[in-house]
Amino acid sequence: MKSVVPSKGWFARQRDIGWNGAAMLVLSNLVLLATVGLSGLWLYYRVWRIARAAPVAGIEGDWIVVLGARLIRDEVATGYARRLRRAAALYQADPRRRVLLVGGPTGGAVSEAERGREFLQALGLPEAALFVEDQSLNTLDNLRRARQLRAELGHRPFVLVTSRHHLARSEALARGLALQPRLCAAEERLDFNPATCWRLAREAYYLHWYGVGRAWSRWTGNRRNLARIS
Repeated sequence: MKSVVPSKGWFARQRDIGWNGAAMLVLSNLVLLATVGLSGLWLYYRVWRIARAAPVAGIEGDWIVVLGARLIRDEVATGYARRLRRAAALYQADPRRRVLLVGGPTGGAVSEAERGREFLQALGLPEAALFVEDQSLNTLDNLRRARQLRAELGHRPFVLVTSRHHLARSEALARGLALQPRLCAAEERLDFNPATCWRLAREAYYLHWYGVGRAWSRWTGNRRNLARIS
C-alpha cells in the first residue's frame, strides 16, 4: 500500500529543503533587499514574458511530460485538467508520442499522476501510451524522477506541459537538471487578472530563490546543494 503524505500547504511539499535550502531562502531575500527589489522585478518580467509567449501546439518531442497539480478531494482540479487536455491534444496530433505523468499524493488516497492517467484514459488515450511517476512532491522532484524513470529524457528534447504561470520556473529547473524541455502552455492564452498577477509574482519569488541558491552554491563549491538541484 502506498503511503499518503498529508497535505499541509506548499512548505509541506518542500519539506526536504533542509538547512541549506533555508539558508538560500534567507540569502535570496537579502539579495532582494540589496537590489531594492529590482532582481525580483526582472524575474517577474521573465516569468510574465514566457507565460505570455509560450506555444500550445507544433512542438517537437517524442515524450510529453505533464507536471502534476494538487488534487481537490482526490479529484483533478481545473488547472490540472487544462494541462491534461493539452497533453491529450498533443498526443492526438501525433499518436506516436508517449505521455509521462508526474506527481505524488497530495493529501488523499491517490497520486496526482494516477488521477491524471485516469483522466486521459477517459479522453480516449490508450493505456500503452501513458506512463506514471507517482512519488514526487514538488516541481524539482517531478523533473528529477522523470529523468530517472525515462533515461531518454536526459538526451533528447521533450514537450513539457504545465500552466502558463509555472512555465519559467519549470524550464529553469529542467535545464538545471541538464534536460531539454520544449515548453507548452496548458491555457490558450494568459488571462491577466489579479489572481494571475499573484501567481506570476509567487513564481518569480521561487525562481529568485532557486537562482540565488544555484549561483551561491556554484561560487562556493557547495557540492551538496548542487547535487540536490542538478
